[in-house]
Amino acid sequence: MKRPMLLFISAVTTVAAMGIAAVICRQHTAAGQSAANPTASAHRATRKVIAYVKTAPIRRRRITASVVAYGTVVARASSIRNVTVPFRSQVLRILVAGGQHVRKHEPLLQLESTNSELLLLAQAKSAAIAAQEQLLEVNQKFALHLATRQSLLAARQTLQLAQLNLANLKALGIGGPRLIKARTSGVVAKILAGPGQIVLPGGPLLQLVSSRNIEVQLGLEPEDSKKVRRGQTVNLIPVGGEATRRIVGTISLITQRVNPLTRLVDVFVTPQAHSGLLLGQYVEGKFIIAGATGLVVPRAAVLPVGNKEELFTVWHGHAVLHFVRIGLTNDHELQVLNSTLTQGEPAVIVGNAELINGMAVTGKFKP
Repeated sequence: MKRPMLLFISAVTTVAAMGIAAVICRQHTAAGQSAANPTASAHRATRKVIAYVKTAPIRRRRITASVVAYGTVVARASSIRNVTVPFRSQVLRILVAGGQHVRKHEPLLQLESTNSELLLLAQAKSAAIAAQEQLLEVNQKFALHLATRQSLLAARQTLQLAQLNLANLKALGIGGPRLIKARTSGVVAKILAGPGQIVLPGGPLLQLVSSRNIEVQLGLEPEDSKKVRRGQTVNLIPVGGEATRRIVGTISLITQRVNPLTRLVDVFVTPQAHSGLLLGQYVEGKFIIAGATGLVVPRAAVLPVGNKEELFTVWHGHAVLHFVRIGLTNDHELQVLNSTLTQGEPAVIVGNAELINGMAVTGKFKP
């Protein structure tokens, strides 16, 4: 009884061992085949992986490269009008504020004469009185034939000069408070004097500019300033305003020096009429510095790999790798220089970082 049972157990163990050996042999055989032919193995693995991508068609069109600069709205130098006073005076009140729009004949400041100017006025009055008395005396002598006609004429001339001098001082406002009024309408750009300040003859009190005579002062890098020209169109965008609001301007001046404060080259742009720009407003300017016609793709289609640039297209459901050279670029697109690409080919713009040449792809293909 016991002997047959032992024989049965031995037979089952032998069969199990043979089965395990056969499985191990097959695994070793498959591994050896894979090691002997790695290309076929990778090809089978590639065919099993399908990548999801999005594409955009390669277009043939014109692309422009631009540079952006920033600056402020300033008054055109030729339009600045300094408000001055012809005599020494003291500022009593400032009647306007910086940036205020004033009309013609609107009061700007109130001044009063200093003691030295009041002394000049008193001397002029005394001179006029003395000349009047002298003329009266010469007239009496001339009637008595005690003075010549030449003396009479000289006395009359002295009186006229004294009266003109007095009238001129009074016209200038010497003798009492005087209002300084705007000779033209405009915007108060700067206030250069304050209440209580003594202003010398010809000294500026404030600056007025016409609201229509403004320009935008932008700063360009020295190398970029050589790529623009006078008369070129510039797109202006007020910083902090509506992004869709674009103002067209024209370059009026490119300075030939580096601004010591900004280390940039100042470029002055005249905006279009009724631009609505305000003095001192911060503005962005976009200059077009180059343009070309060629094959254009979105920036996301090109990937830098080492010292090369890669681009994938899709052909019959598989990724095709292209090495390209880059031409002009802007914020959204770039020009590709490659004779193997054609207009209308679908360039991969999403998922291209995961692709290898020949990989199967699926996804959204934009015509």
